[in-house]
Amino acid sequence: MGMADGVLIFAETDGGRLHAGFWELVTVGRQLATKLGTTMHVAVQGGDASTVTEVRNSGADQVHVAEDARLAEPWPDAHLAAFATLCRELGPSVIVMPRTPLGMEVAARLAHRLGVGLAPDAMTIEATETGMVCTRPVFGGVARATIRLTRRPWIVVPYRRAFEAATPSSSCQSELVPAPAMPEGTLRTQCGPHARQSDEGPDLERARVVVAGGMGMSEAGSFQMLREIAELLGGAVGASRPVCDAGWVSSSLQIGLTGKTVAPEVYIAVGISGAIQHMSGCSSSRTIVAINKDPAAPIFQQSTYGVVGDWKEVLPAFRDALAGGGGR
Repeated sequence: MGMADGVLIFAETDGGRLHAGFWELVTVGRQLATKLGTTMHVAVQGGDASTVTEVRNSGADQVHVAEDARLAEPWPDAHLAAFATLCRELGPSVIVMPRTPLGMEVAARLAHRLGVGLAPDAMTIEATETGMVCTRPVFGGVARATIRLTRRPWIVVPYRRAFEAATPSSSCQSELVPAPAMPEGTLRTQCGPHARQSDEGPDLERARVVVAGGMGMSEAGSFQMLREIAELLGGAVGASRPVCDAGWVSSSLQIGLTGKTVAPEVYIAVGISGAIQHMSGCSSSRTIVAINKDPAAPIFQQSTYGVVGDWKEVLPAFRDALAGGGGR
């Protein structure tokens, strides 16, 4: 297996839609391909025709499309088998994976299978002919570690929102190439039927406004107020980890180091103290508004606007003002 050339991006799809973070991976892929003077490739596994059309706007030299019904599900065993087969045939120098449960599992298992290193949660990426150096947050984000990869292919998982999303370009349509079929008899697991949990409101990672609640909200029922405000603003509801651990809301709403990373135009944090683990998931927001009755809460150090007060008094007035003003 001669690791020859090229940057290969894994384009993850979910329910037929391209994952929200794909265009950030394209930015990383373009930068690395330019720096190393090589080509850029994208692998689409499980996407439909419209997904493939969208991916062709990435400006990749080639888009490798895997036609296999088993790849429609987020089944790590199947995606790994198909992707590893493509990697062996293509021989890329760099592999860029999405920071999702499926992407991170495939990345780790692929690194083991190919006998190479892995740089997860990369905030910065520098590549030369001899190696790749990445920095990543450690200890809950209070420090950064430097990882150096030498043996190719270099496998990197960029941190969400650490890189700007690339702009799709319909003027440069990538060449379509069928991906090699995954070898038969390689899957050791089975993928059973799964039920999709329907989240209320817009997708948290795509929303322009996020209204998030913490333990300061005092009870699960209080999140109804956040839902009303989010609806008036056309936004999504999020939560801190303790709230999700307590079972007040679904874990799919968790924002932070071990949850989702969001970067909306406005992030409203209610009853959230501002622990670094939570802030690492929302610090890229354009405007952060904090509502907390503790004037010494750390979140006030990172917020654009702060309201010191009890949410039970602040939120109803805020909701009424929004409702009266049409929510804009």
